[in-house]
Amino acid sequence: MSAILFTNATLFDGVGPDLARGAQVLVADGVIQEVSDGALKPAGGAEVIDLGGRTLMPGLIDAHVHVWATDLDILKLITRRTEYLAAFAYRSLAAMLDRGFTTVRDAGGTDVAYVQALADGLAVGPRLLHSGRMLTQTGGHGDFRRPGEFSCACELRGGGADRFVHVVDSPDEVRKAVREELRQGAHQIKIMGSGGVASPSDPIDRLQFSDAEISAAVEEAGRHGAYVMAHCHPPEAIRRCAELGVRSIEHATLIDQDGADAVAANGAFVVPTLATIWALLEDGAKLGLPPASQEKLKQVAGGVLQGLQVMRRSDLKVGFGTDLLGAQQDRQGTEFALRAQVFSPLEILRQATSINAELLRLDDRVGRVAPGYAADLIVVDGDPLADIACLGQGGANLPVILQAGRFHKRAI
Repeated sequence: MSAILFTNATLFDGVGPDLARGAQVLVADGVIQEVSDGALKPAGGAEVIDLGGRTLMPGLIDAHVHVWATDLDILKLITRRTEYLAAFAYRSLAAMLDRGFTTVRDAGGTDVAYVQALADGLAVGPRLLHSGRMLTQTGGHGDFRRPGEFSCACELRGGGADRFVHVVDSPDEVRKAVREELRQGAHQIKIMGSGGVASPSDPIDRLQFSDAEISAAVEEAGRHGAYVMAHCHPPEAIRRCAELGVRSIEHATLIDQDGADAVAANGAFVVPTLATIWALLEDGAKLGLPPASQEKLKQVAGGVLQGLQVMRRSDLKVGFGTDLLGAQQDRQGTEFALRAQVFSPLEILRQATSINAELLRLDDRVGRVAPGYAADLIVVDGDPLADIACLGQGGANLPVILQAGRFHKRAI
């Protein structure tokens, strides 16, 4: 792999707080070799690309995606054929890379085969950290049977919702499910800590899993060098999951000060997902979101910005995620402008780069422009510290996208 020297860059290194003008960055063998505010003269030469003052920064990281989620109507989704899901997933992954996301974390349901296909060059996409099947309890978020139903597509072994979810109801069942996903190479484990919007029979405010079941997941994942991420909307779910050792609290939509204090005291992260809430409010019904889910959406939507204010005031470690489903996945970039209602552009840039890298335990590899880090880089026509929304243009203003030192896109 030939060396590349970027010159005349306005550099955001993943931490800031300022942009470095006139920077030079040398890339070789898929790795950032040198970063300098002066002239670099690599031995053996390098291809020189003058960025003309454009912003050079780390590739973006989305810590909450569902690449296989074809539909907002869950019953329709879980009865899709696997071949259709795969076609949708590979298109989703390629589009995410087009938007500058060079690393994404699956928030449950993604099969290891997607990771293998990307690694073998059979498909184009970001680095994918998969969770395998999600863990839920009977009647929990992810048990897609409607009230009054004895059985549905989720009962089909090897198909239906069984492809996406383990329904487990004891610490031993939890352990077995965690071990199975880690056997298949899962990078982290996803559990459901409260009710959710998409599934039909679990009220938003209900806590899910016993303490013993959550502790079993945390203990088993930790013993394998992995961690647990937990879907949580109400404050009590956030508090107890943080206190029980969950590393990553997803959504945290209705977080209060007690919940925030528990997150901080236990060194956990929160990953709010505003993009999906606004997308579902705008046209979820038109795209098939069932009426019961629409009603539950209203319960969480009203407290979103207040929750962000609690996170910011409490100085929590806030990750960047989107959680978009189906046709709404093309709104991934809207998360930047939505967060700007509470967070500064610098805070949001850190969330989507270095903080997410720390959350994913990849902070020695990605999320920074520094020697020794993977050459996951994007070039932006615009100044994201002045206007964070410039990262939400679907990749149209990203003339260069580099993943592991290879050009995915080059328009300079």
